[in-house]
Amino acid sequence: MDPVEIVAVVLGALNDAQIPYMLVGSLSSNLYGEPRFTKDADFVVQLTGQSLEALAQRLGPAFKLDRQMGFETITGRSCYRIAHAGGDFLIELFELTDDPHNQERFARRRTSVFAGVRVFVPTAEDVIVQKLRWYQRGQRLKDLLDVQSVIDVQAGNLDMAYLRHWCGSHGTLELLEKAFREGLDKGNQGR
Repeated sequence: MDPVEIVAVVLGALNDAQIPYMLVGSLSSNLYGEPRFTKDADFVVQLTGQSLEALAQRLGPAFKLDRQMGFETITGRSCYRIAHAGGDFLIELFELTDDPHNQERFARRRTSVFAGVRVFVPTAEDVIVQKLRWYQRGQRLKDLLDVQSVIDVQAGNLDMAYLRHWCGSHGTLELLEKAFREGLDKGNQGR
């Protein structure tokens, strides 16, 4: 199975098990910006003990759920990992936290379609806010590049008041403004 097929199977299992979730990380930024390759798929989920077992059963024996929670250094959060028997592509399930922005972005999630399967995703604004938070924590260039890509593609369609509010709350407002300036500068170079 290729990564797209793996994600589609996991989405189908989450939908069938009626587990509230949201696809985040690079796959959500790919939705709003320029696509790039990724080695994993990240989800924010609301889990109960029974829902994790229901998910494992729906995925079947081709998927291995590591019931021991791992720790992701950039997000600073624990997650469950799911691997497909046929390769290196990972699925990471992060439990929804009480963080005010995490609660807000989960409440604002939208439906879309991924590989023919219904998927819940954050808004473009919430992708930007979260990617800036991750960049601030881990200094990963790919997070900043994802932000720039989403801004470039979604220019004129973004809720600037919402972005400024949350970036101001998280101390990333200067990074946001720089991303917009650089996008404008890049656009003006072509004129």
